[in-house]
Amino acid sequence: MEEYYGSIFNEVFGPIMIGTSSSHTAGPYRIGATARMLLGGEVQKARISFDPGSSYASYYKLQWSDRGFTAGLIGGRIDSDDMTDALEIAEEKGVDIQFVKEPKKNNHANYAFMEMEGKDGGRLTLGTTSVGGGAIEIIEIDGFPIMIKGDFNAAFLYLDETAEYSVVEDGVKGIAELEFRMKESTAGGKRMLYFETREALREAQLQKMLELPGVVNVRYTDHVLPVLSSFAYEDIPFRTAAQALEYGKADHLSAGELGIRYEMARSGYTREKVMEMMQNIVSVMRRSAHVAIHNKTDEKIGELYPIKATDMYESMQNKTVPVAELGILNELVCVAIGILEKVEQKRPDVVVASPTVGSVGILPAAVVQLGDRMGKSDEEIATAMFAAGCVGIFVAHQATFGGEVAGCQAECGSAGAMAAAGVAEMMGGTAQQAFTASAVTLQNVLGLICDPVSVGYEPCNARNAMAVSNALSSANMVLCGFSVQIPLDETIIAMKEVGEQLPPCLKGTYGGLACTPTGQKVAEICEGE
Repeated sequence: MEEYYGSIFNEVFGPIMIGTSSSHTAGPYRIGATARMLLGGEVQKARISFDPGSSYASYYKLQWSDRGFTAGLIGGRIDSDDMTDALEIAEEKGVDIQFVKEPKKNNHANYAFMEMEGKDGGRLTLGTTSVGGGAIEIIEIDGFPIMIKGDFNAAFLYLDETAEYSVVEDGVKGIAELEFRMKESTAGGKRMLYFETREALREAQLQKMLELPGVVNVRYTDHVLPVLSSFAYEDIPFRTAAQALEYGKADHLSAGELGIRYEMARSGYTREKVMEMMQNIVSVMRRSAHVAIHNKTDEKIGELYPIKATDMYESMQNKTVPVAELGILNELVCVAIGILEKVEQKRPDVVVASPTVGSVGILPAAVVQLGDRMGKSDEEIATAMFAAGCVGIFVAHQATFGGEVAGCQAECGSAGAMAAAGVAEMMGGTAQQAFTASAVTLQNVLGLICDPVSVGYEPCNARNAMAVSNALSSANMVLCGFSVQIPLDETIIAMKEVGEQLPPCLKGTYGGLACTPTGQKVAEICEGE
C-alpha cells in the first residue's frame, strides 16, 4: 500500500470552525456534509447510532456531535451560527434527526452508523468514523465496504448482474477526461464500482454514467477537506523528521522552510498561495488570542465554571495580586485558557483546530501571541507556524491527534510539541533544534490521559496552559544547549504505542478525573441543563 502524505491544511491546521471538538464536532460536520451530497437531495430524516461504550455516546451532546452531524446534513456552514443553531434550524425545516445508542460491531471510539431518507424518498446508509483533528473516513455505503476520506471527489456506480467492469470503466473514461482509480466492492451478491478524482464532476456527466450498461444508480460527493490529495507523491521530499533533516542538511533549511516546501509539494500550490493560507490561519488565531483576554463576560461554563481569563490577565498586568514574575509566560497562559473558555461558552467564537479543538489555545498563545509581543512580522510568524505544521505532519503520519485514540498526550502533547518547534523557529533555531525541542516537549507528557469532566473545562483548559509552558521551556532549554538521545520520530511512535496501551476509560470516556465523586457531581449538574 502506498504511504499517505497528509497536508498541513488538512490534517494539522483547521478547520476554521465553531464548535467544541475537532473529533466530535468538525468530524461529524464533514461526515454529515458528505452524507448530504451522497444522498443527492434534501434530507428529510436521519437516524445516527453509535455504541453505548463509544466516545460519541459519552459526549455527543456536550461536544456538539449532534450539532455537527446536523449542520452538515442540512447544508450549514461550519464557521457560522449554522453550527450553534443547527438543531433549531433542522427543527424549523421539519428535518427529523435522531441520535441512538445501541451495540455496534465496530469498536472505533468515534464510529457512527447513519440511515437517511431524502425528501424525494431516496435512502442511504453509511458507516463512518471521525479519526481525529477533523479527519474522517467513510467505510461503508449501503452495505458496501469502501474507503474515502474526503480528500477527493468520489463517484459510486451501483451495478446489476449484467454489468461488466471493463465496459463501465471504459465508459467513465469516455464521459470525462479524468485521472482516477477504479475500485470494486461487493455486498450480499451485489456489486459496485467507485472511484476518486481530483476533478469535480458535473450533473450531466453523472447522468451519462447512469446510462452506462448495467449501471442502476450513481452517487457522488465533492471533497470536504481543503486540499485535494493526489494518486502519487513522487515529488514530496520527506515524510518523517529524520527524512526532513536529511533533505534540508545541505542547504541548512530551517524547520519553517521545510514545512513550506513540504506543503508546496503536497498541495501543488505556489509559495505565495501556501503562505496566504497560513497567514489566514494566523489571522484567525490572532483574533482568538485578543478576544481571549480582552472580551469580558459574566457567563459561566456549565453553570459552574466562571470565565476568568480576562480577570486573570488584568490581575497579572496590573499586579493586583502577588504572582511569580514569569515575564511573557503569564500573559500566554491567560491567552491559552481564554481561547478554550470562548470555545466552551454557549455561543462559541470561531477558532482554528490546531491540531484539535481540545488543544486550540496552545499555538495561538505560544507562537502567534508570542510572535506579536516580540515584534515578529506576519511572514515570520507564518513561517514559525509552518515549523509547527511540519511537526504536526510527522505526528499525523506516525501516530494520531485523537484523545479518544491515544489520550491527551496526542492532543495537548502534540500541540505542545508543534509549538516548541514554532518557538525555536522564531528564535532563529536550526531544524535540528526545533525538532529536538518538539521531542523534549512530547517526552514530558507521555502517558497523559484524556479525562474531561462533563463540559470539558476541567482539566482541559489548564492542560493547554501547561502545554504552553512546556513548549516554551523546552525550546529555550534546547536553544541553550540541552539535548536528548531519543529523536522526534521515535518519541512520536512511543506516544502512539503508549496510547494503544492505555485502557479505553483513560481515552476520553469515563476515567481519571471524570470518575471521581466530584467529577460525577459536576457532570450531573452540567448535563442537567
